[in-house]
Amino acid sequence: MTVADSAATHLSFRRSLPLTTRAWLATLVAIAVMVADARFDWLTPLRDGVSVLVRPLVAAGQWPFRVWEMLERTTIDVVALQQENAELRRQLLILSAQIWEGAAARRENDRLRALLGFAPMPGTRLLPAQVLYDSPDPFSRRIVIDRGSNHGIRPGLAVAAAKGLVGQVTRVQPLVSEVTLITHERMRIPVMVARTGMRGILWGRGEGELQLRDVLGEWVVAEGDEVVTSGLDGLYPVGLPVGRVTRIERGQAEPLVFVTPFEAGAQWRQLLVLVRDETVAP
Repeated sequence: MTVADSAATHLSFRRSLPLTTRAWLATLVAIAVMVADARFDWLTPLRDGVSVLVRPLVAAGQWPFRVWEMLERTTIDVVALQQENAELRRQLLILSAQIWEGAAARRENDRLRALLGFAPMPGTRLLPAQVLYDSPDPFSRRIVIDRGSNHGIRPGLAVAAAKGLVGQVTRVQPLVSEVTLITHERMRIPVMVARTGMRGILWGRGEGELQLRDVLGEWVVAEGDEVVTSGLDGLYPVGLPVGRVTRIERGQAEPLVFVTPFEAGAQWRQLLVLVRDETVAP
């Protein structure tokens, strides 16, 4: 039989078997292989070899999922770190605010203790007042306090802090008053040098220093002398501390004497109004 005849015979055999018969034959062969493998492990080497061959393909197929899981974990970690960072920042702000509040309370207590140690002048009563704000004009040298005519405040009353004179009440409303500082260029304060008793007028200059002028009698003053109110005008009580002589320029007919207020540059929160009669509101 030739090759052509054999091929023709095989083809005729395939065509001669119906599809159903071929399916049954394939099923029987598969069952036989399964039984033989189950009993004798014939296909184990084949499975092992196939598993080795397809392992790279399986790993390559799992790689996108692993990359996705890694990105997901990284994203979750970043979000968690951001949330933790935000929480830590919030706690830091709270702690900082508490520290600031504690420091402000300590400063406030120190100021109140200093005010409590301020001794009232004879014939006067001390009316505590809180500074509300500075005058809108930064060059006016004025502040506004929370006491007015309803509390017994009148124009001309002296206003002091822990170290000495601050200014004078110049404008009064029912609930608030305006205080002109002693550094205002129009302020004139009768004073005397505590050491020698020399009397004169302290002039505001619109700056940090005051100038001692219009001295009655001989100039007897030196740097470091304390200057207090003389009480000659009837507005300020006698002996209220004002400042200290810090600079004397000689060489003219009269020396130029400059005084630095004891309360120069202070940031006031509480002040004392020196009321000279019994009109203080309870």
